[in-house]
Amino acid sequence: MIKFFRKIRQKLLSENKFSKYLLYAVGEIVLVVIGILIALQINNWNEKRKDTEKENKYLANLNKEIINDSLSLERGWFNNRQKKIKSLKLARNYVMGNYSPMDTIQFINSVGFGGINSRASFTGSSRTYSELVSTGNLSSISNDSIRELIVEYYAGKDFLEEYLSNIRSDYATYVNGTKVYNSKYPDSINTIEIPRILKKLKTDEFHSLINQELTYTYSIERPLRSSKRRAYTLNKRIEEFLKNK
Repeated sequence: MIKFFRKIRQKLLSENKFSKYLLYAVGEIVLVVIGILIALQINNWNEKRKDTEKENKYLANLNKEIINDSLSLERGWFNNRQKKIKSLKLARNYVMGNYSPMDTIQFINSVGFGGINSRASFTGSSRTYSELVSTGNLSSISNDSIRELIVEYYAGKDFLEEYLSNIRSDYATYVNGTKVYNSKYPDSINTIEIPRILKKLKTDEFHSLINQELTYTYSIERPLRSSKRRAYTLNKRIEEFLKNK
């Protein structure tokens, strides 16, 4: 193709047709410029397509993690909260002399349930968000409101983790220390140890731990529900955004 155009130019020059040559040269420049513009446009389309694919992948992964966070929170904390409170109140009534267990093994196991989720983490996975921040790709989320919701959600998770670390009690550790753990029968209790266990569960130290654990249980309810609401809002916005793209 280049040789073809060169021959035309040489022919026009040899025939002293300068005006035609000049017109031809301008036309050739125009064609080159158009070619460059088309190439740039194609490159821009490709880059935009790659950016869109990357954004969609990040949002899809974020959405999966958010859903898993919410499901884990629902199955763990919210599903067990009322039974946990009931167990803690039963333990407190026993310490204060307002309750005498008929079935001591059942009672001890119930007291143990009061420590469920005492040391659990409620913040789930932040892998995708950490990658977005560390790689500088947070700006690849084109929707400003969704990007703000993402930052708000994960900032809330960081606050929650810090908040929980400051109010957790040693209730679960204390109860676990009263009986030998058996991996095959985790609820099994050596009947010989029952009098000693009941004695340890009727101390001022244990009463203090019960109150601390109740405070922990009531205190984290509001931030956990707030986290759940943020997760729900973000999940819906991401799903709507991906659906309409």
